[in-house]
Amino acid sequence: MMRSLFWKFFFAFLLALLLTSIGVASGMWLRHNAERQSFEAIPVQVGWKAADLVDTAADIVRYAGFEPLKKYLHEYQLNDITLYAVNQDNQDILGRKVDQQLLASTRQLLFENQGIRSVRNVISEDGRALLLFIPSPEKVGQKLDRPKPPKPPPFLLLLTMWVISGLLFSGLLAWWFTKPIRILKKAFNDVADGKLDTRIRPAMGKRRDELADLGQNFDYMTSRISQLLNAQKRLLHDVSHELRSPLARMQAAIGLAQQSPDKTAKMLDRVERESERIDRLIGDLLNLSRLENPTSENDERQDFNLTEMLLDIIEDARFEAQNKHIQIQHNNIDQISLFGRAELIHSAIENVLRNAIKYSPEKGVIQITTDTLSKHLQIIIEDQGPGIAEQDLQQIFLPFFRSRENQHQNGIGLGLTIAHRAIEIHGGEITAANRPEGGLKIAINLPV
Repeated sequence: MMRSLFWKFFFAFLLALLLTSIGVASGMWLRHNAERQSFEAIPVQVGWKAADLVDTAADIVRYAGFEPLKKYLHEYQLNDITLYAVNQDNQDILGRKVDQQLLASTRQLLFENQGIRSVRNVISEDGRALLLFIPSPEKVGQKLDRPKPPKPPPFLLLLTMWVISGLLFSGLLAWWFTKPIRILKKAFNDVADGKLDTRIRPAMGKRRDELADLGQNFDYMTSRISQLLNAQKRLLHDVSHELRSPLARMQAAIGLAQQSPDKTAKMLDRVERESERIDRLIGDLLNLSRLENPTSENDERQDFNLTEMLLDIIEDARFEAQNKHIQIQHNNIDQISLFGRAELIHSAIENVLRNAIKYSPEKGVIQITTDTLSKHLQIIIEDQGPGIAEQDLQQIFLPFFRSRENQHQNGIGLGLTIAHRAIEIHGGEITAANRPEGGLKIAINLPV
């Protein structure tokens, strides 16, 4: 059983070539037989020497007459070469007996193929017609050399050449078709061994076919796997770092409580805050995990009133912002319905708004603007905070990201990540940009 694709290609190409060769050889053989039969069926000499003799006889008839022609014919008769000159009564002018069947076939040959020079129909000066020809050796014994019949092609040599060229051509084609598959096979083995930097598109050369596209897709797949694994490693590192800090503070608080019993109540409050922090972190991680691996999100989608949701979120945010005397302003919000998962959209908008409150200064203003564009709803949230360094704007939605200017701020850095993923699941887009007058602007675009 052939399991190798190379040999399957090889024998397929070889079989196709052999069948083609058999067909060509059969055609050549049939053509040769037809040419030989046609040659053997010609009743007259067709060589150049016979044509010269007939041409000379025709010139004698046209310019000298019958008597010189009789002398000419008699001379060649003595040399055992029979050149007939037959009149309109089907009689040879020398009185020689002419086979009537030969004569009929000769006249038919002259009628069908006037290009044969060894058969001529000439007219003398006195208007008499003569048919000039030399019979073939099979009809009359001749010393005149007859052209040899066509030789059959060297089929053994041709067959050998066809077999050798077929083997070489089939092997070359099979190698060419299976080369990218071999490269792909090796690349899969390398990836299985953990070599995620493996790329096969350069090894494809200048190929522009489906196999080259497959190689390009493979490179994209390995690149995405590498990115995801790096993201997972980075997330694991960040989670470990975020957990280590509150745990360290809890251990320190417990140690101080043990050393100073009078501070036990205060340290217990500290332990409680840190445990709440860890609980929020785990809750956000679980939410992010569910967003990264959605299973039944489509089943849970339904129509909901986005306008009411926005107003509820704003009302809750105003309650939270009053501690910093922050104003939250918004334009008139039209009645808008959205098909999706209400809890995810709520979480996304709330996280963005709470992030704006966190980084807004005392007595700052947060502006919320909604606008319905072409089949899209745009929600813009602007604050008056410190903004984000331009080089960090592309990383603001990564897990646990904090800008260099905001390292001192509390928080676990997952709010914007969760918001980004929630909006992305709904086919929307969320972007960040710095305001010219200072602060950060978050734009959310959702299809409606």
